[in-house]
Amino acid sequence: MGILFLDYLRSKQGVLKVAQLVILLIAFACVRSTWYNSFYTYGFLEGVTLGYSITVALFLFLTVFGIPKRALFVNRTIAEFVLDTLGFIFISTGSIVAAVKSYDTPILVAASVCGLLVSYLSLVSVILSFVATRRTQPAGLRR
Repeated sequence: MGILFLDYLRSKQGVLKVAQLVILLIAFACVRSTWYNSFYTYGFLEGVTLGYSITVALFLFLTVFGIPKRALFVNRTIAEFVLDTLGFIFISTGSIVAAVKSYDTPILVAASVCGLLVSYLSLVSVILSFVATRRTQPAGLRR
């Protein structure tokens, strides 16, 4: 029994989180490296991608070091469900607005496509979390 719990990174959810983190950092780098004309649109996308990437990295860090196994009062599956649901809402909103505004700048189009890809991965993760939550419930609680 080591200090690191790398089984999560080998699971479907862990691979999705790492992919989300990498693509979010690419989207953030794309938005950050350009001079954009609509501060509110791209500032929102920049802030959302940075904030969500920090949150995903923190979630991965805590999970790899086994904090959810030690803190039994926090349900990791439900926390991941809420994280991915909020991430889907904010990232997809920012990406759609950025896609509408960025028709003339290819790097901003790439940032919005990366954001839409992350929102798709978040949706897949929400579905997997929901399925995992349904499996862990006792048979008497299901309807």
